[in-house]
Amino acid sequence: MLSKYNFYRFFTFYFILFGIAISILGSFVSYALQVKDIHSEMDQKATEIFKIKTDTILKPFIENMDNTVISLSSNKTIKEFLQTREQHTKNELEQIFLAVASSQSAIMQARLICKDGHELIRVEKDNDKNFIVDELKLQDKSSSYYFKTVAKMKDETVWHSKIDLNEEYGKVEIPYKPTMRFAMPVFQNGNFDGMVVINVLVENLFLAIGKSSAFEHYILDKDKNYILHTNSNFSFNKYKNIQINLNKDLENGVDENGVYTFALGDILKNEDDAIFVFKTKKSYEEELFNKELNTIIIILMANIILSFIVALYISKIPTNLQADLLKAHEKLNEFASIIDKYIITATTKIDSTILSVSSAFVSSSGYTKDELIGKKMSIVNHPQQEKETFSELWSNILAAKSWSGIIKNRTKKGEIYWLEQNVVPTLDKDKNIETFVSVGIDITAKVELERLASIDKLTGAYNRRMIDEFMKQELESHKRDSKNFSLIMADIDHFKSVNDTYGHQVGDAVLREVGQIISSAIRKSDIFGRYGGEEFIIICPKTSSEQALILAEKIRQEIENFDFTEVGHKTISLGISSLIDNDEVEDMIKRADDALYKAKNDGRNKTVIG
Repeated sequence: MLSKYNFYRFFTFYFILFGIAISILGSFVSYALQVKDIHSEMDQKATEIFKIKTDTILKPFIENMDNTVISLSSNKTIKEFLQTREQHTKNELEQIFLAVASSQSAIMQARLICKDGHELIRVEKDNDKNFIVDELKLQDKSSSYYFKTVAKMKDETVWHSKIDLNEEYGKVEIPYKPTMRFAMPVFQNGNFDGMVVINVLVENLFLAIGKSSAFEHYILDKDKNYILHTNSNFSFNKYKNIQINLNKDLENGVDENGVYTFALGDILKNEDDAIFVFKTKKSYEEELFNKELNTIIIILMANIILSFIVALYISKIPTNLQADLLKAHEKLNEFASIIDKYIITATTKIDSTILSVSSAFVSSSGYTKDELIGKKMSIVNHPQQEKETFSELWSNILAAKSWSGIIKNRTKKGEIYWLEQNVVPTLDKDKNIETFVSVGIDITAKVELERLASIDKLTGAYNRRMIDEFMKQELESHKRDSKNFSLIMADIDHFKSVNDTYGHQVGDAVLREVGQIISSAIRKSDIFGRYGGEEFIIICPKTSSEQALILAEKIRQEIENFDFTEVGHKTISLGISSLIDNDEVEDMIKRADDALYKAKNDGRNKTVIG
């Protein structure tokens, strides 16, 4: 008969063997399941990385360039220049193209090409500096594939070229410049009249989307040529005349295990029909398997130890061995890093004290994080920002509502930048406002483009095109609401003699000084512009002819008393017209012009009401 000791030893031995057998069987089953999970994890990670790279890098880049081409092509000055080819219009357009190219570091060239394929305007980048190409160096692009393609388009939409290596004078440029072209046709009366083209350097874009710790990245065109290769020497092998066997990188082609493909056609919208290929790195795959194997070994040893404990103490000890927060933590950090780098965000207290800012906010404002945190948000607000905008903003967010609008800011150096901004309040569990979160997009380039298209660059006043638009708007408004609406036309007396005697540079200085005097004299509600040559116009909303006369006389006297550079004293003549029944824009302008003519004939330096 077994003694109590032997009985205990027998069951102890039995429980130990049973526990070891169950542990080994459970470990094998668990390992098999973990291997299956590893493949699912790699599938999911490949999809997530692709979505992150396209949604946060590639798509915004393409959309930004699309919007840049659309903004340029829709500029009315382009259509005017294609018809008239006037030099002053070309000068204005060159400055607009230069401003656009300077606003985007990726833009290598910005061009206007006429309908016969000759470049009319070309802005290039050299050593990060943009310059206007001399007229003698402009090229004939009528034989280029992109000109032939865009010239055949039937509507004004953005066209994307293949991604290739930039060519100049028919040869691939060295050092290599990976390039994509964005173009849009310009139509006049339904007929093709020219096109706007920007050449974009995509090298930095490839650097941003071409790396990850888990996968090797490739981009293939429809003919299985490399657009992007992990070894940059093999990227664009087609254009470098390098023959590459795809099987060297992908043994079984794109159908190989651990290889994932994603179509890029709906993003790039070009004839490459490109696919994004992710190939799992051996080191990453081995890391996952070794991690799971180590986990299984630890589990096995733990179960064996637990078997000893159960055998020794004949007790049940529950265990939980499933915990892996690292994966979720890494993904969260990766997403947060992307948001911080590319999105202009800030969190403030209810009194607008800054609690945190993104790196993108720091980059836009020019301040460091230490200089921003603890300060009021007004540190970046421009003092000329309309008070009505801030009133509306605070009215919304203090009522726990979100607000969207455009904010004028200034950097640490005092430079102006514009944000299209959204401000959202965050609430505590009692529905009380805790903080405000603002998310912004930098639209400075767009605002500057719109400003350049509406301003006379010599005097800083509105140009004639904008004055004509303001006249139409104000006339229709005053026809509905009020009869008090006046117009003042002014002309510098004997201005031709200034140019003839002193030269055009002095003449330009007189025009600038007259513009400054009028700008300082008019009221906030008045609209001032240069109508042409030495002729100016002032739109006076809600103003009777008597009130317009007072303003005109004030301007006349200030100019008469002003000591102009080099030419001494000059005078102006002014004509006034006021709104009457059934008036159109042309009627008011004609009466003001007739009155101005009368003032000239009556001896000049006079104001006459028409």
